[in-house]
Amino acid sequence: SDKIRLGLAQCVTRFGDREEENLDTAVRMISAASALNVDLLCFAENFPGPFTEINRYEVAEALHAAARESGVAVASGTSVPDSRRAGSYNIATVVVDEHGDVRGQYLRTHPVGPYIYREGPDWNFDYVESDAFPVIEMSWGKLAVSICSEVHLPEVSRILALKGAEVCLYPSGLLIHELGYTDTWRTLVRARAIENHMYTATLVNIMDQSVADGFAADSDGRPAGVTRGIGMICSPEHVLA
Repeated sequence: SDKIRLGLAQCVTRFGDREEENLDTAVRMISAASALNVDLLCFAENFPGPFTEINRYEVAEALHAAARESGVAVASGTSVPDSRRAGSYNIATVVVDEHGDVRGQYLRTHPVGPYIYREGPDWNFDYVESDAFPVIEMSWGKLAVSICSEVHLPEVSRILALKGAEVCLYPSGLLIHELGYTDTWRTLVRARAIENHMYTATLVNIMDQSVADGFAADSDGRPAGVTRGIGMICSPEHVLA
């Protein structure tokens, strides 16, 4: 098919003792995406987790089963052990197709570690960057992923485009709006679509206000209860959603 319906799942992300609830949320969102005839559903960076080196829990089996049962391809975020250095992790987006089969994964390449994941209260592990730029073959075409602040590096997106990517996902972490980056972020995601003639999309983890208050203060006020999202889908010509 030359058309797909892309969905972005900006979920309230739980941390600490409630972190494993993210998996239940992800499974529910996949089912909801099926009812909306979504072909590919993307989650934010590292969602549904795990987010720390201490609280490890299995997400693959449940996500693959949900994708298969719902007939929806899924790009989900997690952290995976790095085989090159004991005790270290990569940030990964794993892509499974509508049959629940793994089609590929992207491991964050920039910046060079260590990075913000170490010594945080809720997102904590020894991050080591990867060095590969895979393009993932889907039934409808070629998919790529570039994670969070890599959107600031046009070279990453250009490499993926030159390798044939038709859609590139930019799953992002958290606090982009609260730190005042939303306009810049959306401008960059649009630019990556325009300059590479590919479709692009971005989204972010949404946090409970009590968690967000521990990271940053918002100068212009936030909606009660949770932080704000940045979800957007772009074509080379204009913003689609």
